[in-house]
Amino acid sequence: MRKGVVASLVAFGLATTSAMAAEKYFVTVDTVGNCSVLEGPPSAGQTALGQTGGYDSKDAAETALKEIRGDAPKCKGVVE
Repeated sequence: MRKGVVASLVAFGLATTSAMAAEKYFVTVDTVGNCSVLEGPPSAGQTALGQTGGYDSKDAAETALKEIRGDAPKCKGVVE
């Protein structure tokens, strides 16, 4: 019984660690038109821009934001 409990806890820890390591970064726009890079998916009132499935690194998301920030219909301002 104890081996099963320990194995379950180890499996849970590995799953949690890998989920944290797979965090994505998103370029988002809020309801007033401000764009930003967020760690994790957009929340209510925000919309993902660029790769809507997210970017694997913060640098990639920030590069995308630099390209999008000049597009006035999409981004009225940038929150850093």
